[in-house]
Amino acid sequence: MRCGYAGLFRPLFKCSFPDYAGRIAASALLITEPIKTINMKLKLYHLATSRSQRILWLLEEFQLAYELVICRQNPPNAGMQQLKQHSASAKFPTLLIQADQQQFALSESSAIAEFLQHLQEAPAADLTLEQQLQFSFWKNFADASFMPNLALKQIFAQIVQRTPLPLRPVSWCFKQGFNLGYLDQAIAAQLDSIEQHLSKHAWLAGGSFSIADILLWFPLQACAAAHPEFMRYPHCRHYLAQIASRPAFQQALRKGQWSDAQFKQYWSKAW
Repeated sequence: MRCGYAGLFRPLFKCSFPDYAGRIAASALLITEPIKTINMKLKLYHLATSRSQRILWLLEEFQLAYELVICRQNPPNAGMQQLKQHSASAKFPTLLIQADQQQFALSESSAIAEFLQHLQEAPAADLTLEQQLQFSFWKNFADASFMPNLALKQIFAQIVQRTPLPLRPVSWCFKQGFNLGYLDQAIAAQLDSIEQHLSKHAWLAGGSFSIADILLWFPLQACAAAHPEFMRYPHCRHYLAQIASRPAFQQALRKGQWSDAQFKQYWSKAW
C-alpha cells in the first residue's frame, strides 16, 4: 500500500520518509534495560490516584533514583505548599530536575515521559517501519485524543452535580445530549480502535513494551472502571491484566498510594 505522508515530513525534517521513520526508531527507546546512572537528581510531586501515577510507574520501570513527594489538595499539605514554590500552576505530575547547579520544573505527563525516555542510554530496539509508526502514534494518542474525551464526560457530570437543584434538569439534558450526540460515539470508536490493535499485538508498539503503554494505561483503566460496556473489549481487558502483572507497576501502586475504590468512584460519575 502506498503511503501519502512522505511529502508532509520532507519540508519539516528535510529527509525522506524512510529517514524520518529511522529517526522515530532512534528516539523510540523502548523499556528494555535499566537507565544508566547520571549526575542528576529527580523529585516527583505526585497526587495519589491521578494521572501522575503513570510517571511514578515509569520511574520504577527505568529503575531510576528519585524522591517522591505525595501531595494533597484538600486541605493542602506540606508537599503541596512545596510544589507551589517551584511551579505556580502546581500541576500533577511535576518533575523537579536538579543538574549542574540548576533546577527545572517539568509538568505534563507526555513531556515528562519523553524527557525520561531521552535519558535512557540503551540502544533503540530493532523495530520494523510499522512498529516505529505505531509507537509514534500511540504514545501521543492517550493524552491528545483519548483522555480529552473522558475528561469532558467527567466535566459535564461535575457541572450537573454543582448546578442548583431547580436548574439541574437543564444541565442534565445538556450533558445527555452532548454524550449521546458526540462523546459516547467518539469513545466507543476509540475503544474499538484500541481493541482491534491489541487483537493483533501484545503491546502498542508491537511485541515490545514502551512508554506508549504507560501513557495509555490511565484512560483505558478509567474505561475499565466505569464504562458500562467494557466487557465487550476482551483484548483491552487482557492488556490491562498484562500491565497489572508487571512488578514495577505493582511497586508504583504501593508507593503512590493508589486507591482502586476511589478511582472507580470518581470515574463512575462520568457514565
